[in-house]
Amino acid sequence: MIFPVKMEKTQLIIFKTDADAVLEYLGKKKCFQVSTDAAAAPQEEAPGRAAQMDEFHRKLLAVRAFLADGNTENAGGRTAGRRDQSVTRTAAPAEAGNVLRLPREEDIAAAKSMCEETGPLVAREKNLTERGQKAKNILDEIAAFRQLELPLRDMESVTFLAFRIGVIPAANLIPLKTALEGRAFITDLDGNGGIFAVSSKKGRFALDTELKKANFRETQISDEARNLPPNALAALENDLAAVEEGLKNLREEKARLAVRYEEPLGALLDIFAAGSVVEDLKTHLQSTQTAYILSGWIPGAESKKIIADLTDLTRGRIAIRMYAPEEIEAVRDGKEKIPVKLQHGKLLQAFSGIVISYGSPLYGTVDPTLVVSVFFVLLFAIMFGDVGQGFTGLVFGFILGTGKIPSLRKWEKFAPIFKVVGCACMVTGFLYGSVFCSEELLVRPTRFITAQLFGQEMDRFVTLLPNHGIDKILAFFGFTIGIGVLINSIGLVINIYNRLKLKDFRRAIFAKTGIVGAFLFWYTLAMAVRLGLGGVFSPADMLFICSALALLFWGEPLYRLLFRERPLFPEGVFSFVMEGFVEVMETVSYFISNSVSFLRVGAFALSHAVLSLIIFTLADLIEAVPGGVIFRILIITGGNILIIVLEGLIVSIQVIRLQYYEFFSKFFTESGEAFKPFELRTPGH
Repeated sequence: MIFPVKMEKTQLIIFKTDADAVLEYLGKKKCFQVSTDAAAAPQEEAPGRAAQMDEFHRKLLAVRAFLADGNTENAGGRTAGRRDQSVTRTAAPAEAGNVLRLPREEDIAAAKSMCEETGPLVAREKNLTERGQKAKNILDEIAAFRQLELPLRDMESVTFLAFRIGVIPAANLIPLKTALEGRAFITDLDGNGGIFAVSSKKGRFALDTELKKANFRETQISDEARNLPPNALAALENDLAAVEEGLKNLREEKARLAVRYEEPLGALLDIFAAGSVVEDLKTHLQSTQTAYILSGWIPGAESKKIIADLTDLTRGRIAIRMYAPEEIEAVRDGKEKIPVKLQHGKLLQAFSGIVISYGSPLYGTVDPTLVVSVFFVLLFAIMFGDVGQGFTGLVFGFILGTGKIPSLRKWEKFAPIFKVVGCACMVTGFLYGSVFCSEELLVRPTRFITAQLFGQEMDRFVTLLPNHGIDKILAFFGFTIGIGVLINSIGLVINIYNRLKLKDFRRAIFAKTGIVGAFLFWYTLAMAVRLGLGGVFSPADMLFICSALALLFWGEPLYRLLFRERPLFPEGVFSFVMEGFVEVMETVSYFISNSVSFLRVGAFALSHAVLSLIIFTLADLIEAVPGGVIFRILIITGGNILIIVLEGLIVSIQVIRLQYYEFFSKFFTESGEAFKPFELRTPGH
């Protein structure tokens, strides 16, 4: 828990006939990270198998999409109704134990059967849809002209008449008829602006002029509509009805198949997706004609069991070689990083995201998750102390942990944080005497407890608002700076240990976060406390502080001198002097800012108390007006909701910021490589 899991380098030589079984085992266990030195140029050794996995997966996805389509349009383009028969992919494969596996012959046979059974349905649906859509288009096109009772092509053959078919704004119909009265015949086709206009060949110019004034838009009619005889309309409508009936029957058949295929289809999708992953890995492995070479990292604590399982699985047909990290030349040369696996329980796992989002620690260095989790809870509780609001966070943590709210399931892993932080806020809220922003509810029990403990009654254990002087609030701010000193100190200790472990002696000794910088920081703090308690500044103080600053200034050449590296000033004397001055000034400002930064903890705690005071002050002022009790309840409720949501978010950001900039910056100068084991992934994972 304090250090990452120990890793071992493993090289496996496996026969190709055993490759699927071995890779399936490793993919299920999620215990083997393929090493970069195991990768080769993509092989074209067995493209057929990889293509087969991808092809079946693609076809099964098409089957799922086809069966899930409950919004089949009828031939007329009108929605025939959506049936809630969507097929969701399940992660349960078709074998006992619900463990993902690679495709077998029976899986390939099942996939072929599904595709063959749904193939005719797909073709049938396509045929019915296209046929119905064509009929619908023709009917829609000539629906307005059905009262003409003759094919449109016959009208075009009349040489002494000119006719126009189209649409005008409905309001322009009467003015158009009036303007063309005696010169043209205008027929209203549908009551919505569709018109049929006829005039003599001589009068076509006047017709076109008036139509243009009426914003006429001519309708283009297809050849099928022009040549369709009137008696064919009834047959076309009957055909459309038959298509709609066929689609209805097809939807019912799809629904039955969807129910029957739901579980096996989801399992097969996962199985063939896993097969694609394994086949892709095979193409990148070093290989001979009969064997694969697989190299990678496994957790040392699991290595014996993994070796035993692989030996049993292959009946001894496997060669295994194990290496300690220091035996690997690429690791010694810095060309390959050892992957880092952090071993945590459920609670620390929830906090590990804060660390991982910043970076993985280097292999062999300290895992800071435990420290991060402790100080995250402490700092949050100090800034957000309230019994009622903390209890709200605790309840939300339990609700989140149930996973019963679909929209919150992706946040389920953070449920332990809400629970622990909620409890901590309840504790500090009791010390502050605050319950849902009220500072009166806990006065009596606090007086009783303080009388028993200290011999005198107090309204609250910790007073944040400076009602009776500022001594207590100054002491509280001093306490928050003390927490900052502790966090900074732990960060320095971690960095010194990490640098020594990595044999980076220059930064372990002479850096601002090394031994010299830590000595300067701690001695200056001790001196400040001594002076604050009435002590005096002595020549020894000047000696120690100046010596530490000098060591920081001369750190680089001293290190090179002690470890016999030459030249002492690789960048030149002038560059060394400039860098030395910058290092000294940066160190002084660095430690001052890192310590003073924790004043924000006290400031946010104070602002929380002020917001609580404002809420109840407003509630007291509004209570005197008519209906004031209701307004009072609304103000108190709304104020608490605002504080929980808005200030809770701000405090979370501030805590993470303090961790990142004041703590992680001490030792996270280089990120490691997170352990990413090979696994049989399913779509979406």
